[in-house]
Amino acid sequence: MRSAMDRDAMDRNGGDTAALHAELTDLLQLEHDALPAYSVAISGLRTPEFREALTSFREDHERHVRELTALIRDLNGMPIAMPHLPTGLFKLAVQTAGLPGGERAVLLAFLSNEWQSKEKYARHAARPHPPEVAALLNRCAEDEARHYDWACGALDRLGCGADTAVGRAAGAFARFHGTVADVVEGGGRMAMETAVRGLRRR
Repeated sequence: MRSAMDRDAMDRNGGDTAALHAELTDLLQLEHDALPAYSVAISGLRTPEFREALTSFREDHERHVRELTALIRDLNGMPIAMPHLPTGLFKLAVQTAGLPGGERAVLLAFLSNEWQSKEKYARHAARPHPPEVAALLNRCAEDEARHYDWACGALDRLGCGADTAVGRAAGAFARFHGTVADVVEGGGRMAMETAVRGLRRR
């Protein structure tokens, strides 16, 4: 458990603890968005290689949950073990909608959800943070980039790569879907930060 002195050092090196708590909570909720969508995607795949890859990626997300949860608790925060509302439900719906279309549709839906995770972690990892936080965010960002790259390669093998009409349409949807989710989730993060500041002042 991090001591009060360590938390004070974190404030000096990484800015406001309330903002950091809200940032980590937002990312933890992003992980809880991903986990049920992964279970749906895995259930819709028949190729063993694809199922094994997504099962391994889901384990990465489960590790992210454990590590983010521990870090939030070290900051005297309360981890929120639930998805974003309503965007987490929409991501699950996107993944579920791919099931009737077979493996291509499942992986196209998977890619659209992974795009936001990849972009979001990359942005957060690029910001200044205390060393322990920076190391965790960089690991998560690398995992998300690897998941996304794998999905791009798998779709290319299935004839739905980024240079195809289907791939271009999927990419456009992923960017739109991820950008809208970011805006909605950003509002929730700001509300969380305000609430944490209020509690600390009290």
